[in-house]
Amino acid sequence: MPYRYAAIITGPDTHLDHLGVLSYILQIPLIVTEESVYLSARKFYPHIDVTLKTLHEMDLEFLAKNYDVIFQSAKFWALELDMLLQLFCKKKMRFVYCPHGNSDKGHSLKTHVKQDVALVYGSHMRDLLKNTGAQEQINTLIETGNYRYPFYRKYRTFYDEILLSYLPKTFSKKKKTILYAPTWNSQETPSSFFSHCTQVIDELQNQFQIIVKLHPFLEEDHPAKTYAILNHYEKVPNVLFLSHFPVIYSLLAYCDIYLGDFSSIGYDFLAFDKPLYFFQGLVNQASRASYLHRCGLEIPLKANLSQFIEQTLEDNTEQKREARKSVYEYAFGKERSLEEISQTILDSI
Repeated sequence: MPYRYAAIITGPDTHLDHLGVLSYILQIPLIVTEESVYLSARKFYPHIDVTLKTLHEMDLEFLAKNYDVIFQSAKFWALELDMLLQLFCKKKMRFVYCPHGNSDKGHSLKTHVKQDVALVYGSHMRDLLKNTGAQEQINTLIETGNYRYPFYRKYRTFYDEILLSYLPKTFSKKKKTILYAPTWNSQETPSSFFSHCTQVIDELQNQFQIIVKLHPFLEEDHPAKTYAILNHYEKVPNVLFLSHFPVIYSLLAYCDIYLGDFSSIGYDFLAFDKPLYFFQGLVNQASRASYLHRCGLEIPLKANLSQFIEQTLEDNTEQKREARKSVYEYAFGKERSLEEISQTILDSI
C-alpha cells in the first residue's frame, strides 16, 4: 500500500511559502489549523488542496488513521508525537521536517531535537547541521535545492499581479524600491526593526520607495511597540508595511535593493543578483564571517542611509556579483525542475 501524505501548518502564514509550495510539488493535501492561514492559502495558493482543521480535530486517532507521512515545520512534532502514536495507536508515522528559510543562525542547532527526516536546501544547511553536531540527531537528510524559486517562476504572472494590488498608488518603477526585511529578536540574533526602522524611513523616503516586510513574530511578541511604529508612518508616501504576504519571491523580484540584518530573506534575494546592505551595528565578528554578509556592504553607524546607498550602489552592484553567485550556489545547489525535486523527496522517504 502506498504512503498517504499530508503537510500540516500550525504556525504563521509565512510557512505557506514553504509547506504550501511543497504541497503543490508533491501533490499532497495541506492542512492548516488557523482560519487566517486557511484564507491566506486560498488566496495565494489556489493550486493546492487545503483544509482547515483545529488541533482538537487532529488527534492521534485522526492522524494514525489517515496518514503515514507528515510534512511540517514544527521541530517538536516528531519528538512529541512519534512515541504517542506508537503507544496508543500502534502506528509508526514518518515525520519530515521542512525548513522555513536559510540563514546563518546556528547556535540553537547545538541543542537540535531528534528528527526522522529533514529537508535541506543545499550544502550550506548540510554543513551547518554537520558542524554543530545536529546532523547526528537526524535519521535521513534530503537535499532539495531551491524549490520555491522555480515554483514562483512557473506562476510569476499570477503572483506579480497580486503584489501590484498591494502597492500604494504612489509607487512607480521610475523610482528604486528598497526592501527592508528585519528578522525577529531571537536568542541568537537581534532584530534591527526597533532600533533602525525610524532611521530607514526618515532618511530614505525622499529618494527611494520602501517596503518593510514585517516578520510575524514582531507583531506577535511586541504588538504595542510594532503598531506604534506602523501607526506613526502609515500615511507617509512611498512607504509600505507589508504583512501576511507569504510569497517572498514576487516581492524580491519587484525590489531593487535589500536592506536587512539576519533574515533568511537575504539568501532568497541572492537569486536576483541585486545589491544588499546590512547595518554595521548589528554585524558582529561572527556574522562578518558568515556567507550572506559577504554579498553586500555594511552601512557605517553614523552614515546617512540615503547618501551612503547612492554613493556605493554602483560598486555594490558590480563588485559583489561573484560573491552573490557563489553563495547562492552554496546555499541552494544546482537548479532542479519541480518534477525532479518531487521525485528526489518521495524516493528518499
